Amino acid sequence: MKIKLFAFGACALALAACGDGTQNPAALKGTNFIAASGDTNITLSFAENEMRVNGQVVNLYNASYTANGDNIEFGNIASTMMMGPVESMEVEQDYFQFLSTVEKYELKNGRLTLKNGAGREIVFQQVDEIEESETVEVFMGE
Repeated sequence: MKIKLFAFGACALALAACGDGTQNPAALKGTNFIAASGDTNITLSFAENEMRVNGQVVNLYNASYTANGDNIEFGNIASTMMMGPVESMEVEQDYFQFLSTVEKYELKNGRLTLKNGAGREIVFQQVDEIEESETVEVFMGE
């Protein structure tokens, strides 16, 4: 009887651990995301074999990142320095500033939400590949 009770308890604990909502940073590896602000696409790809991201707004960019549970932090952003439409350049500057303040993330149902301590967030949609013609609305809430 005690063995059955122990087995039942162990199963219950295992199931509870699976559904606790904790993020798995390994799930980010090799994934691609896209969001849009107006007519400007924002892409974000996580490298398969290293802790790096890359993407494009107007300019190509990359940065290192660290993730632990639902905490995430992006390192210094390196980018090309091309000019683009004024509205797109403003979106890019805003995005780069936001990315440097991101503290939390949530990956759920093919959506990646990046959040900072001020309550601002950007929601990306997961895609298999990044294509230039793709546009998905982004929520940039405060």
